[in-house]
Amino acid sequence: MFSAKKHPWFWIIFFFLSALLIFLLVWRWRVSATRFFDVDEFSYLHWTAQVARGELPYVDFFSYFTPGFMWAFTPIFWIYGQTTQVFIAARTVSFVIFLGMLGSLGYVFGITRGWRWALLPVVILAFLPMPYDKFLEVRPDNLATLLALIGVIGEIGGIKGISGRNGRRETWWFLSGIFYAASLFVLAKTLPIVAVGALIAFLASRKKFPFFTLGLLGPWVLFFLSAAVTGHFSQVWYSLTRLPFEVYRSAVNYPMEPNLFFHPNASFYGGNGYGITQGLLVNHALWIVAVFMGAYRLLMPYMTGDKKRVLQELLVSGVFFVSIFFYVKFFPLKHSQYLIPIAVFVAYYAADGLSVFFDWFLKKGGYPSLVIVVIGFVYVLTAATGEINAGKLKSTNAAQLSLIDLMQETIPHTARVVDLEGRMVFWREGYPMCCLPFDISMPYITRPPPSLSGYLTQHPADYIYEGDTERLAQLSAENREYVLANFAQVPGFGGKLWKRK
Repeated sequence: MFSAKKHPWFWIIFFFLSALLIFLLVWRWRVSATRFFDVDEFSYLHWTAQVARGELPYVDFFSYFTPGFMWAFTPIFWIYGQTTQVFIAARTVSFVIFLGMLGSLGYVFGITRGWRWALLPVVILAFLPMPYDKFLEVRPDNLATLLALIGVIGEIGGIKGISGRNGRRETWWFLSGIFYAASLFVLAKTLPIVAVGALIAFLASRKKFPFFTLGLLGPWVLFFLSAAVTGHFSQVWYSLTRLPFEVYRSAVNYPMEPNLFFHPNASFYGGNGYGITQGLLVNHALWIVAVFMGAYRLLMPYMTGDKKRVLQELLVSGVFFVSIFFYVKFFPLKHSQYLIPIAVFVAYYAADGLSVFFDWFLKKGGYPSLVIVVIGFVYVLTAATGEINAGKLKSTNAAQLSLIDLMQETIPHTARVVDLEGRMVFWREGYPMCCLPFDISMPYITRPPPSLSGYLTQHPADYIYEGDTERLAQLSAENREYVLANFAQVPGFGGKLWKRK
């Protein structure tokens, strides 16, 4: 990262930044291994378990998510079977994915800004409080963002004219398209990133664009051809195109402001209440620096007349600002995980701004002064990290995993369970829809499954699991009455588990 040929003092800076990164990653691992499981994590693992059992999404069970995440995490169920190690292993894989994001981000910074400060964006992303927890959770957003980042790396390689195998630049464009396609296979929410990448690829080289297009569209063509061959094209096409928009139409009834997660909140920024903390101040400072630096970089390259540099800046800053625009204007549910791809580029541009400041300070104050400034930066992030994460270790996953063990002792694995939350990953399905407040979305769905009461009348289930979501109250009056008439609460589960009378 830092060359001793330039100055030995950089090794001191490298040491402090590396020590800070290790400190931050230790905290990340502790939170990842300890923190309670979000309801979304159970949902994604539930659908993955269905795929691991050989069920087909869109056909055997209701889904409007692209299948890449389920494919990627399926081996966990093959390895660990019907044990709670599945959940721990999934968190471990998610942590490894986060490490991949850190490495990819540092590499993007290195090939665009130089390697001197390439550790800075890695450190900042490892620290960034918003959205800290979501980077560690079992959800497709992280894997999709990692694959999109690799797509950006491939595209920058094509723009810079870096030779691929056999000296062919086409390799970079093709690989970029492949990784963008893989990102969409994992989660369609990376579409803004892919759209910017496709536009820049078209502007960069008309001759190379077909190779990019082949990589981007080829896997999708094969996927839909396989759906057509098996006779499921219509259902798969509907599930991945119209259905997501139909489901999210219900979100208009639950508006969320885009600045919701930037108000004082102990869950995100530490402290004991809703006061202003070190974590909030540092987080907001980094986000503000990133936005201003991103805007500056978007406009600055036009003064150089260097087409390659202009395209690189348009790619990175375009991805950043288009992601922000889509989050603010188009995404109906503005949960904190929607900030994951934005936060990656916040770390990039915050590091960009800090590196400019550090270089300026070096010229004004010399190397010893720069070391003092970097030590101050390390201290601030260290102190804020302890304050932010102390509370996260108190809300552990021990009770959740113990409850799953108890359910495995109580419920036969041959039982059919209607799972409203997602935690029941080891049992056969009692209803084609899982893990969703489905009666809220049902009026908007043009190809709805049968009602819960109608389905259970013909295919009686043994149990209904509500979990912590209180989704029984979100059922229609007809379905709720059916459940109350035909199921009774199982003692010892806090009203979360119901058994057929």
